[in-house]
Amino acid sequence: MLDNLAVAAALFAFWLVYQRFYAKKAAPPISSPVEKPAKSNSPSLWPLAKGVALPAYGRAELEATKPLPYRPFRWGPTYPQHMGIRNITDSSKWLQVDQEYPNTVSIRTQRMSKPALESTKTQPGFHAHALEALCEVASFLALRFPQLFVVERATYVSGDESTHGDSTAGLEAGAIKVVKNLVTGETFDFAAIEAAEGPEWNPMRVAGSLLQDDLALMVEDEETGQYRFQAGSICTAGFWRLKDKIGLTLDDIHFKGAVPNYAEKYQKAMNRFFSNLREDKLVERNNYFFQVDEHLSWSLKTNGTEALFDQFNKGPQAEQVNKAKEVVHPSPATDISQVWFRTERQTLRRLPKTRAILFTIRTYLIPVVDLASEPGIPGRMASGIRSWPQGDRSVTWYKGGELFNPVLLPYLDQQHEEQLKAGIVTLNEKGTTEESYPY
Repeated sequence: MLDNLAVAAALFAFWLVYQRFYAKKAAPPISSPVEKPAKSNSPSLWPLAKGVALPAYGRAELEATKPLPYRPFRWGPTYPQHMGIRNITDSSKWLQVDQEYPNTVSIRTQRMSKPALESTKTQPGFHAHALEALCEVASFLALRFPQLFVVERATYVSGDESTHGDSTAGLEAGAIKVVKNLVTGETFDFAAIEAAEGPEWNPMRVAGSLLQDDLALMVEDEETGQYRFQAGSICTAGFWRLKDKIGLTLDDIHFKGAVPNYAEKYQKAMNRFFSNLREDKLVERNNYFFQVDEHLSWSLKTNGTEALFDQFNKGPQAEQVNKAKEVVHPSPATDISQVWFRTERQTLRRLPKTRAILFTIRTYLIPVVDLASEPGIPGRMASGIRSWPQGDRSVTWYKGGELFNPVLLPYLDQQHEEQLKAGIVTLNEKGTTEESYPY
């Protein structure tokens, strides 16, 4: 009996060891490409549902389209600290253009043409990922805005993957070889660019010349499962630089950028979201800031000299200040006309071939005096700002509240009182107004 028990115990121990050290090793890790195959070769964004017809959109429509009025701030007293992800149910609204397109694209092109700014880069080994991002962007634009963007494609050959189309137009549409931007008059011939710059040319420079959005390409590290920023075009971020973040993991980007409460509030949810994002899903989110000048590309008075910027301390690097000839430090607003509202519409989608995640960031910049004229805005904005957590390394510190709040809050309170007296807005029993996010 004892011998039988001993044998049983030995077998059970062997089974545990096998499960612990061998059986689990035989299974691919969660982050392995084996576990995350592209679900199909069929288009994931296009065509639209049957019976849906898109309206014509040419130069006249572009000039008439005003920037979307995102107002993503909530009534206090609680400041929401979560990702705020929403599904984009209408795929035709993934990438958007408006009357600010010519000016914004001009800013982007100028910044990318200056090597010292390091506004665009594709890391070695990630050309294929960046090229897929470019082709998906160009294909979408050509289908959604055919009077503004045109693509030329290779002839599809089933056995030649280099001729296969993107997920937006479909494989049989053929691979994009040339993109024409009819708004700017530019033509991007991929073969000509490769001949001039080599096989590892930077597709993100071209993609960044087509959109008003900044672009960041996040790629999963096969060894660690963490996502890294491996390619991008960052020209209108206003508060951060590509060179500070390129090559970093998702976590390091946020930790080194001193994002408040990242570990406690965002880290797990964000990493889980990136790992689980499906290729047939489009999502978006919004955020908002304020700045004390009107510059879209870099807010000089909010951040100080761009070349000396210290992203962790939000100002010029202390050790470089004495060495530089000219240094601008962040300076508080002295008048409400100097305060501008800055909001971002961010979208994310997984690319089916390389499994990279394309992150787009469209920035809108509006004078606060214009925004505060809208019904209900001053009261809700002031309440939202007062809900920001206070203190060192807090949300208020991160958003630079000391630079504008002394001017901004009294102004918003006054505008709110005037709207109440004029009957423009009526408060409910909670002292708030009723809106559906993101307003």
